[in-house]
Amino acid sequence: MSQPLLELLALTKHFGGVAALSDVSLTVHEHEIVGLIGPNGAGKTTLFNCVTAVLRPERGAVRFGRNQRQELVGLSPADVATCGIARTFQNIRVFANMSVLENVLVGAHPRTQAGVWSALLRSPSAHREETWAQDHAMNLLEVVGLEAAATQVASSLPFGFQRRLEIARALASDPQLLLLDEPAAGLNPTEKQTLLQLVQRLRDQGLTVLLIDHDMRFVMPVCDRIVVLDYGQKIADGPSAAIQNDPRVIEAYLGKS
Repeated sequence: MSQPLLELLALTKHFGGVAALSDVSLTVHEHEIVGLIGPNGAGKTTLFNCVTAVLRPERGAVRFGRNQRQELVGLSPADVATCGIARTFQNIRVFANMSVLENVLVGAHPRTQAGVWSALLRSPSAHREETWAQDHAMNLLEVVGLEAAATQVASSLPFGFQRRLEIARALASDPQLLLLDEPAAGLNPTEKQTLLQLVQRLRDQGLTVLLIDHDMRFVMPVCDRIVVLDYGQKIADGPSAAIQNDPRVIEAYLGKS
């Protein structure tokens, strides 16, 4: 097993009197694809939001890094992105009126250094960064199979292509950990198979992935390990075969007989 990249320790988050997360601990190792599943309202997206600093937990720790892990609780979302975590969302959030290439360039912004004046004055460093960003963005569009659509307006893309565009934009910040929130939602079987192969290819290239999805036919083949939440608590953690046969997981999804 590779070393831990992400550690969540006793993560707890309430909304009013409802415990969205209750003492949830989990570890994601380098180069793993980990699935996070559970019924609606189990706390999956809340967990993503706590990791990426969209929400702040009342209790617990979020530690991230290859060697000396950094505490992420208390940082801003921008700081978390700079640390090396990127994400996509349940609902597609492309910049509809920008081109496909421009969408990916937005994702590359955390990797650039040139300031406003440098960019306005077209300094040599700003020009080098612009050239690098263009090349980087085009390479990522090739990775997700969208290089031919680079100049198209993002809103003109089919739904499945927009999903892949979101992934390319997330990859533009060169993350160590990619969080995918229901990436297969709304895709047809062919698109899901293409996405499954893309996620596996990204892991083979060194990326670590934590994903949420409800489609077990997508989650089970692609994930090395699966974590199950129910009512904000972790009820199972293990390989696909063990999760499929876990009585607590079956009860969470289907209820008691």
